[in-house]
Amino acid sequence: MSSQSFLDRIRSEVLLGDGGMGSMLHSLGIPAEASFESLNLSQPDLVAKVHEEYVAAGAQLIETNTFGANRNKLASYGQEDQTREINLAGARLARGKASAGILVAGSVGPLGKTLKLERQLTDSEQLDSFREQITALAEGGVDLVMLETFSDLDEIALALRATRAVCDLPVVCQMAFTNELRTMGGVGASQALRALEEAGAEVVGGNCGAGPRALIKVIEQISGTTNKPLSAFPNASYPRYEEGRYFFVGSAQYLADSAEQLANLGVNLIGGCCGTTPDHIRAMAQRLRDRTPAARPQPVRVSVAEVTTAEPDAPGHANFLDKVGKETVCIVELDPPRGLLWGPVVEGARKLAEAGTDAISVAENSLASIRMSSMVVGHFIQRDAGLPAIVHCTCRDRNLIGQQSELMGASALGIRLLLAITGDPVSMGGVLGATSVYDTNSFGLIDMISKLNQGENLAGSPLGRRTDFIIGAGFNPNVRKMEVEIKRLAKKVANGAVFAMTQPVFNAERVRSMYERTAHLGIPIFLGVLPLYSARNTEFLHNEVPGIRIPDEVRQRMREASPDEASKTGIEIAAELIVEVLDVAPGIYIIPPFSKHELALPLVEVVKGQPAKIMD
Repeated sequence: MSSQSFLDRIRSEVLLGDGGMGSMLHSLGIPAEASFESLNLSQPDLVAKVHEEYVAAGAQLIETNTFGANRNKLASYGQEDQTREINLAGARLARGKASAGILVAGSVGPLGKTLKLERQLTDSEQLDSFREQITALAEGGVDLVMLETFSDLDEIALALRATRAVCDLPVVCQMAFTNELRTMGGVGASQALRALEEAGAEVVGGNCGAGPRALIKVIEQISGTTNKPLSAFPNASYPRYEEGRYFFVGSAQYLADSAEQLANLGVNLIGGCCGTTPDHIRAMAQRLRDRTPAARPQPVRVSVAEVTTAEPDAPGHANFLDKVGKETVCIVELDPPRGLLWGPVVEGARKLAEAGTDAISVAENSLASIRMSSMVVGHFIQRDAGLPAIVHCTCRDRNLIGQQSELMGASALGIRLLLAITGDPVSMGGVLGATSVYDTNSFGLIDMISKLNQGENLAGSPLGRRTDFIIGAGFNPNVRKMEVEIKRLAKKVANGAVFAMTQPVFNAERVRSMYERTAHLGIPIFLGVLPLYSARNTEFLHNEVPGIRIPDEVRQRMREASPDEASKTGIEIAAELIVEVLDVAPGIYIIPPFSKHELALPLVEVVKGQPAKIMD
């Protein structure tokens, strides 16, 4: 069937698409974490069976099993070299089950995260990946390309460009919208779909995201503003998770009712996404049989009340950054407790305050170990010890929803200082059953916090007032090519970071080089200093902890120290380094081993210009 036939048909009749491929394969026993797309090669009969069931249910358009079949995602399974074969097989399997009059759409989804969390794909890399996939789909005989479930407007625009570069097939562009009628990137539905229309998409619409009700609202908002054909592929409902599987509770009749509402709003192409089955499609087919596209209603105009963005209450603790340039700032790190007894941590912070410490850095589940909330402990330190808390916030433990909720709660508790970092992977902690989330990385987290400071969340919804976070970033100078890390830090500064804290450094020459090469960034960088505790602890840090490299001469010095003198030697080494670099460092960030505040006290005195009292 020609591409023109698709465009002619979609303007003269309401076409019914198929349902969810991934959720169907999952229901047939394929694990959720498996590569569904590779089944095109390993279990083609199973994929063909799903296509066959959707055609029998009444689908007039079926999608290839290639949603995540791009080189970047397939690399997670070691299958990147099979990208062409997987897409070609997916197109041919669908084509083989498309009887007369059935259209085949080549399914193309977002590229996903890179394997290296801190590195984003360049535009050129994204274009190459999309071109590779779409070229194979076109060769396999698809009638159109379906770009679906995108939440990033720039990324779907690149996918559209890539399609235009390799074929002349019509393109359906579908984005995923939240209940707030925005993408996860915060772009409103009307803005996003108008941009795609202007970019040349033949059909625009939405899929996945929330349930049918949210997608109906999206269509209500946009249907009267465009003459382009519209598409809508809602999920069956919100998913429920039971015994290792996802289930969708939306009934076939409910989805059929939703399909009828979408048709009445002028939608030309209607199908289903996650959780929709042949039963859902069968019910929708009965409701939509012989329907022609309805006249588009006028867009619904919603009056939005002006939202106040009053400043937060005045902070209870001075911004320690005000001291930069006037005196050497001293920060000490303390870990939250592994249990519920937070009192000793606060008591340690009190003693550090008496010694002259300017702020307490509160780590978050360091090395992926289970500890009390850093936000809560930071609140107790500010309330009871009178010191500002620099609370670490990682990307590992919370998805984008939980992360924003936690940050809003932190703001309400009076937390202002955040250190935004990606975080060590869960595998380091050995916590049974836990997984690393990494919905974003440190760059995205800094951008998220900056948006909260503007008074809105990532979806663009107003918060009622702005948060007032002061954003810090991590920096690792202990790398072979420091220039790469400096470029990464520059990007963090561009996203909103105003200070940085380094991994522990043990070499004065590297410290001076770091400050010389980062002077152009214009932010204070606080030097991490870790007093070593023992020879064994030194070797562990050097060999097993990411980002820490200890010079041979320092390791040898710790080996030569007697067990009784090792801790004292570690403090002496740290004190010597501090004295040597005080003329270039705006501040020192002391990281006492095992969170023992007493090991930091003599170094605080060194930083503040008093004679060090080395512990006996």
